[in-house]
Amino acid sequence: MKIRKNNIYIALAILAVILLSFIYFRYYTNSKENPPVKNETGRLLWFVDKDGYLYYPLDREEIKFRRDNYSETENLAISRVVYESKGANIYGLLVLPKNITEMVPGIILLPGAGVSKESELGLAKKIASLGAAVLTIDQRGVGETDAKFNSLKQDYLDFINSKEPVQHLMVYDVLKAYDLLYSAPFVDPDRIIVAGESLGGRLAIIAAATDRRINGVLAISSAGLDFEETNDTRVNIFLESIDSDHYINLIAPRKLVMIHGINDTIIPVSSAASSFSRAQEPKRFVLINDTSCNHGYCASMYEGLVESLDYLVDIRSRTLIAVPEKK
Repeated sequence: MKIRKNNIYIALAILAVILLSFIYFRYYTNSKENPPVKNETGRLLWFVDKDGYLYYPLDREEIKFRRDNYSETENLAISRVVYESKGANIYGLLVLPKNITEMVPGIILLPGAGVSKESELGLAKKIASLGAAVLTIDQRGVGETDAKFNSLKQDYLDFINSKEPVQHLMVYDVLKAYDLLYSAPFVDPDRIIVAGESLGGRLAIIAAATDRRINGVLAISSAGLDFEETNDTRVNIFLESIDSDHYINLIAPRKLVMIHGINDTIIPVSSAASSFSRAQEPKRFVLINDTSCNHGYCASMYEGLVESLDYLVDIRSRTLIAVPEKK
């Protein structure tokens, strides 16, 4: 039987309409569940796509900050820094070697959950003594930073109502800290990394995956959330958007280092190893075989810390003397 060309064209047209309707329906459904959030001028503010990846614009607003003298040691100058980030003033401590003669690496140091910048100052000093500018901050809901920390349930309710969750805002705070160090005349813009302990390590990985200008990640005593998938797509998308395991493979080709104690009772080494296995090369896993070292940074990590910073930002070759920490 001979088929007329007109019938073929009509069939193709109907097929095209069905296909376009399907694409439109899928796009509309996904964008309705996770719509990009824009301001009154149409500028993108934040967005989580249907695959659970958080997006922030690279052309962020100009960094606004204040810096005051805080304290000093024989070799280090410490300043108190306050910068604006999405409706909050983020408070931090900036630790610098005195008598800087060349641009130094920049390290954003993120504390664990509930840990203040002052509690992180000891580690910041150790890193700065190697020849780096170190900025550690009070995260939302901690210390001087004037913002609250929501429960995961409240964050999810905000998310499905297109209100920015605090877990996402904390990632943005890290990006603004990067902007601050990037603008500093004493920081080498090609050697800025994010380091963090526990929760801080998770935020460091997500921030570096979100802004690929960040040069690497150092995660101490940290791992992903390892959540179980639910039957609710929106719940899964939200949990993926705050899970560092979902982002860790995006760090490459930049470098990743994870340091973990074998006796960590808060985040088991098996969880850290599982997260590490998801990452791509180049990467290093530093296991600290010290049963007295529990969760977070401890003295027995010092040698591994120096090696890791040398690997990430070439810090040792630029340091005349690195005095080992007393155990």
